[in-house]
Amino acid sequence: MKKYLLLLLLFPSLISAQDFTMVDNVTRSAYKNEKSVISLAERIDYDFKTDVEKVRAVYTWITYNITYRKEYSRFLKEPEFLVYFSEEHLKYIQKQKEEKKIANTFNKRAGVCEGFSLLFKKLCDLLKIENELVLGYTKPSVDYVGILATRKNHVWNAVKVQDKWIMIDATFGAGVISNGLWLRKFNPNYFDVSLNLLNRTHFPSAIKWRNFQKQKTLKDFCNDPMMRDAFFKHRIKIEEPKKGVITLKKKGDIKFKIKGVKNKQSISYAFTNEGIFRKPKVKVKKGYSDYYLQRPRQDTALHIYIDNELALEYKVKLD
Repeated sequence: MKKYLLLLLLFPSLISAQDFTMVDNVTRSAYKNEKSVISLAERIDYDFKTDVEKVRAVYTWITYNITYRKEYSRFLKEPEFLVYFSEEHLKYIQKQKEEKKIANTFNKRAGVCEGFSLLFKKLCDLLKIENELVLGYTKPSVDYVGILATRKNHVWNAVKVQDKWIMIDATFGAGVISNGLWLRKFNPNYFDVSLNLLNRTHFPSAIKWRNFQKQKTLKDFCNDPMMRDAFFKHRIKIEEPKKGVITLKKKGDIKFKIKGVKNKQSISYAFTNEGIFRKPKVKVKKGYSDYYLQRPRQDTALHIYIDNELALEYKVKLD
């Protein structure tokens, strides 16, 4: 029992701990010219033996071959009026619409999160691997911090492998949006997403999945600051301010209390409206450090960097 507990502590997810180098290399190099979703699934099924390898191959293929197209608009649009004659007919219509979206995403090699996730689901279905779509909320940018979400704006995948459910977001794994532009950047962290990352970036609408990831309330989720890749990479902890909207009184700088920053790591920050990188004043204390950031001239967004990598974003409002 002690050995089993030690393994859980060292490797919270045995799936994430696996080495997928071979799967990634084969998928990236050999699958570039697949002509159909079915042929892609057949090739993955032939080349890889275990379900987890097959799911990883699906993830890698989508993240390297499908481009996120922001202009394809929001994935959840206004309600459509469908004419149908029975429940079976309605399901048929909905299935046909999904199949069309999957085909468009595959053939154009582009889409939004709905296309990414539907294509992922289709490939898992063809591979006979149990899976579900997960609908919910994310904060696309710092502009959404502090605003209570009223409609679902994202969809990702839950897949069952090795008798356990894992969460996968191929949209987030494929790239990032920076200054309004999408940049392809493969991110393995969104394959079998850790709960620490998932809780702060994804809010499922279904109670089943909220319970699965031990999610906080929607209000708390929306009030959190934007936590970027560097925040999780460097495993820092924010003691204050915990909320993503900082309201400043008439005088005084912005104060941060941060744990986990190593001595050799550099902290810098910038305000959106100024575009100048600055270094904060630092007071090192036992177990944590206090950082003092210069007060902005107007309401703006604050971007905090660790070793020149974006880690945190806040809204700043002057009282």
